[in-house]
Amino acid sequence: MEMEVGQGSSPTSIPNTRDAPRIHRLDESVVNRIAAGEVIQRPVSAVKELVENSLDARSTSINVVLKDGGLKLIQVSDDGHGIRHEDLPILCERHTTSKLSTYEDLQSIKTMGFRGEALASMTYVAHVTITTITQGQLHGYRVSYRDGVMEHQPKACAAVKGTQIMVCLPLYLTLPTG
Repeated sequence: MEMEVGQGSSPTSIPNTRDAPRIHRLDESVVNRIAAGEVIQRPVSAVKELVENSLDARSTSINVVLKDGGLKLIQVSDDGHGIRHEDLPILCERHTTSKLSTYEDLQSIKTMGFRGEALASMTYVAHVTITTITQGQLHGYRVSYRDGVMEHQPKACAAVKGTQIMVCLPLYLTLPTG
C-alpha cells in the first residue's frame, strides 16, 4: 500500500514539534462550566431539574416564576420536606445527593434525580440563592452559592414550609449554544 502524505514529507518523517499544539489540562473552572452546559443547556432545563427536585421532596404545591422566559430569573418554590441546615454547606457541590449512597441503590431508585449535578451546574452559570425550612425548625435559612461553593454561612430567616430556589441570570449567555 502506498501512501501520499504531502509535499516533502514521508511516513517516516518526524513532525516539527513547533507545529503540534501542546496538550494540557483544562482549568477546573473551565471544566465545570463546560459540564454545566451539558446538564443545564437552557433555562427550561433548569426549571425541569428544580421541579423534579420539588417532586422528589414530596411537594404538593410548586410555584414557578420566570423573568424574560427564564433568561433573567428562575424561581421555584415548593412545600416539600426542605433541606437540613447541616446539608447546606455541600448542597451545591458536584455529585452530592440525598437520593442514593451506593451504586447498588440505582437498582431500586424511585426519584427523578439522583446524580447530584443539577444544582451544582446551575451555580457555575448563575448566582443561586436558596431559602429552606424543615419541619420542626423555628426559622428557615437563606444561603447563596456560586461555582459550587457556599458564599457565606446560612442566615436565619422567616420561611414557609419547603424550599425556594432563585437562579439569577443572565450568566446563561456565557454558555455556547448548540
